Amino acid sequence: MGAALRLGWAVAEVRGRAWPDGPRPGRAVPPLDPPDVLPLRSQRRPSDAHREALRGLLTGVERLRLDRHHRFADELAAVLPVDGAGPGSREAPASGPGDTTAPGDASASAPGDAPASAPGDAPDAGPPPWAATAGFFLSWDAWFQDELAQRDEALANAYLLGRGLAECYWGLGSEAAWSTASGPSAVSPAFLLGADRRRELSRMLGRLDPAMTHETTPAAISGSLEAWGAVAEDEHWHRAPDLRVTLYEQVRRWYQLIILGQDPTTLIRPYAKLTGVRGIGRAARLFWPQAVLFITAFALVTGFFTVSGGSAPTWVTSLLATSGFGVFVAAGLLARGQSAAQRLLTRLRQDAYTDLVAVSLTTVPERPPGADGRGGDARSARSRLESLVRRRALTPPTPPPA
Repeated sequence: MGAALRLGWAVAEVRGRAWPDGPRPGRAVPPLDPPDVLPLRSQRRPSDAHREALRGLLTGVERLRLDRHHRFADELAAVLPVDGAGPGSREAPASGPGDTTAPGDASASAPGDAPASAPGDAPDAGPPPWAATAGFFLSWDAWFQDELAQRDEALANAYLLGRGLAECYWGLGSEAAWSTASGPSAVSPAFLLGADRRRELSRMLGRLDPAMTHETTPAAISGSLEAWGAVAEDEHWHRAPDLRVTLYEQVRRWYQLIILGQDPTTLIRPYAKLTGVRGIGRAARLFWPQAVLFITAFALVTGFFTVSGGSAPTWVTSLLATSGFGVFVAAGLLARGQSAAQRLLTRLRQDAYTDLVAVSLTTVPERPPGADGRGGDARSARSRLESLVRRRALTPPTPPPA
């Protein structure tokens, strides 16, 4: 299943890199003095990142041992030369802004390989038209889905999940192409992070093998998807200047969790906590019968001992005694539900902790203050983020009682 996740992610990434109008994340360029400094993965040149992603795609197909992997490799080489920059790579000088290695499943370049930007490395002919490249990915994606579904529905689910999460960034087109006469286009945040896709991605997250990820990962990613859904649905918010940079960072975090298997609790800052009081209100709603019973029993027993030594009428003392003992009987019956109460407490702790993980995982752009006056300070932004991630459609599994 992990190989299918990686394959889906690699398909979306390679297609996005090859797309001339696709996103181009910035990279941190190391100083040029000395000129032979070894870059980190996020500092690699655009051509190196493109080549790495292509080889990762080929590796993903081979790992699944698909029947047509040799044919796929030949056709891929025809539309996207593995050793070249490929269409839309937009090679930039090492000292200027360019691309960065995205979180795809890719192997490192073999020792002795010439840099993709070396003199004479460009292909003899120009890259194929984008229509041919897009058709290649469209046809092979359909075949991947059919082939994996025939093997195991879980594999097809993992493939589509990896591809769908990666497409939230790699499927994003230029801002001018976000709207059409009939509504949002297929390359807009409103579509890529729309309600339909969020709902389907959350369903696929819930179907992941629990052994593949941390128990809070699916629910936390579902919460971050809901937060980004609010960004995409807000006409003012999704025009934030740092949307692409922030979305790229978000996608990288998703990759770390579902592909690399990182524990999401490591993303929580030290001493971080939720700012809202929603958990207190929810606990009150869950345990109000026990609370009412306890208060009633306490009041009746206290009243019984108070009036028993006084001059209160006999019928008042009898009523208090009878009611008090009745409450104790009811309390004894409720004590048998201690296991259920413990599970409720476990659920409350899990939900609260998952909310904290989701908030720590989520990176949304700061909402620019608009005509409605919304935007606010950091505290209000934090509270708004907490309310957004609580819209998640998933919750972590509750362990059985001991």
